[in-house]
Amino acid sequence: MVRNRFLVSTVMAAMFYLSSPAVAQVPSFQDSQVTDIETMKDKFIGLAQAFNESQYDWRPMEGVRSVRDVLGLIIAECHVFPTAWGHEAPAGAASGFGAELQRAGALQRSEIISELDSAFDHLIGVVRGMDNTERMADSNYFGRPMTITANIVISMGDMHEHLGQLIAYARTNEVVPPWSR
Repeated sequence: MVRNRFLVSTVMAAMFYLSSPAVAQVPSFQDSQVTDIETMKDKFIGLAQAFNESQYDWRPMEGVRSVRDVLGLIIAECHVFPTAWGHEAPAGAASGFGAELQRAGALQRSEIISELDSAFDHLIGVVRGMDNTERMADSNYFGRPMTITANIVISMGDMHEHLGQLIAYARTNEVVPPWSR
């Protein structure tokens, strides 16, 4: 009788452990960064579409970036940040941050929306395509030495700040972010 209970308990335990689904693999840090950039892409494009053309030139006060300026800055960052990581800017981007900022800031609403899409695709492709050796290589962020991985983290933090800025601009102008509807 004891032997049968032991056998039944063993079989039940084996069935329980063997029937449990495998534990999902935790995404790598690189995969998490790519997912974060994809989420930012959706939010920036959603906001760019939610503002009408006349709101693109709105700014909270003189001397502060307008909606158009913030969106142009994000396009420039998507194109130029990867150059600090050893990658080329995409075709059509101006050479250097200031020139690209000026080029992107002069775009019309429909062009900005299209450029945001391709600029984020460029950034996503660069981050997704790096191997661990490349990610640990030296780089600098506006003169501060660091690894490429650290540079990506700081760059994404900067982009998140501008996303918050654009959300504040939207709320001030009674524009509801698409993901809040």
